[in-house]
Amino acid sequence: MEILVCVKRVPDTAENEFELNSAGNDLDRDDLVYSVNEWDNYAVEEAIQIVDKVGGSVTVITVGDDESEEVLRREMAMGANNGILLSDDAFEGSDGKGIATILKTEAQKGNYDLILS
Repeated sequence: MEILVCVKRVPDTAENEFELNSAGNDLDRDDLVYSVNEWDNYAVEEAIQIVDKVGGSVTVITVGDDESEEVLRREMAMGANNGILLSDDAFEGSDGKGIATILKTEAQKGNYDLILS
């Protein structure tokens, strides 16, 4: 079974004190500590358990900059077989629909039996 799991790099709520930027329209991101979205970790763990039972491989995918590669490395250390980093300056500022379209386009290139997000 081929499983694709979408993962995201997010600010770690346990490690950060959140403050608004000077414009008041976003978080001040200068000193934030980032980690993998907790729910994405659960999805990767579930995918790994499925593959352990029935065979196949787990691929993790994320959209982001070069710093998002750390997320893929962490998930691969958990047991995922492959990682895909989708990074392009054109993706900057994409909304939810844009990110979904980017992920869909990449997912269609593979032959996945299950996609978790």
